[in-house]
Amino acid sequence: MTPLKVTIFGAGKIGMALAATLAESQEFVVEVVDHSEQALDQLRAMKIDVSGRRLRHTDELQAMLSGRDVAVACVPDSALKTVANAAAQADVHFLDFSGTRPETRDILRARSTRRAIFHGCGVSPGLIGNIAWNLLKRSSPVTDLVLRVGAVPRYPTNRLGYGQIWNVDGLIDEYTRPSAAIRDGKSVTLSPLEDHRALTIDGIDYEEFNTSGGIEDLSIFSEFSPRNVTFKTIRYPGHLEYMRFLLDDLGLRSRRDMMRSLLCNGLPIIDDDVLLLMVTACGRRGRQPTQSTACHRFVPTQKNGTFNALTSVATGYAATLLSLLQQGKIEPAGFIDHHRLDTETLLRSAYLKPLVSTR
Repeated sequence: MTPLKVTIFGAGKIGMALAATLAESQEFVVEVVDHSEQALDQLRAMKIDVSGRRLRHTDELQAMLSGRDVAVACVPDSALKTVANAAAQADVHFLDFSGTRPETRDILRARSTRRAIFHGCGVSPGLIGNIAWNLLKRSSPVTDLVLRVGAVPRYPTNRLGYGQIWNVDGLIDEYTRPSAAIRDGKSVTLSPLEDHRALTIDGIDYEEFNTSGGIEDLSIFSEFSPRNVTFKTIRYPGHLEYMRFLLDDLGLRSRRDMMRSLLCNGLPIIDDDVLLLMVTACGRRGRQPTQSTACHRFVPTQKNGTFNALTSVATGYAATLLSLLQQGKIEPAGFIDHHRLDTETLLRSAYLKPLVSTR
């Protein structure tokens, strides 16, 4: 089988982790492109079988994709359109980790008749939507759906019970921007950090509350017609009160620069985390209320450097989708509805199975 030639734009944590993951398999030939020579040096220091190229000007993007099969955007949202344009002009498959953006879909729509387009291929959006859709598929008629995602330190030591597990700017957005939801069958937005509840998973106490960004395209659940859909984050007990103190009592909600500096300088970097994905679907069977729950727990491995569970699962999910494309198990054209793929099949893939915890 001819290897799939994958070009990853962005040598940040996600880009490097995906490169390391794909390099494990002979299914792929991997190249990483970045503006920063320092970032590429860090990639080379990992001593994995990938090549690195420095991008000096965005005009070079299309030429860099000549003879390649897939463009992967591991870039900030502000650069997403640029990579999508290059992929469309070069006529290659495209994958990103962001939620569906109308402008990106418009750029890639014409190419979708010939190439596969994957949007939102991380944890959330990504795997959590797949788990939720599969739970809805096998459940009784559902009225209420709650999706929960939590990446927390395996061994918390501070009062927040937290650390730097993913991008700090993304964390601040999650805590301060409105959360997409469905109420009484209508799309709405909810205030973040509300609807606090206690939660116990496998004998460990947590808390949950509304946050933003976890799943923006709620239309993937429309065929099941849930009346209410909510996205929540999982943390250790007490975390929410401390965050409210910082954001509201100290006024850091309007001082993002100060909030970012505080978290970056005060929170430890966490490599040994636990990723929890939990979905609950409630409904009725006749007069009898019903409830179904799917819960998955992931821990990191130490292969290919230090990548925590959140990063490893995000890139493992993307790698699994690219592997299925390479094997002909996903259509090679169109906007791919990866939320419809069988969850258990995905979790048994070579890229995700090592991360699944049975505890």
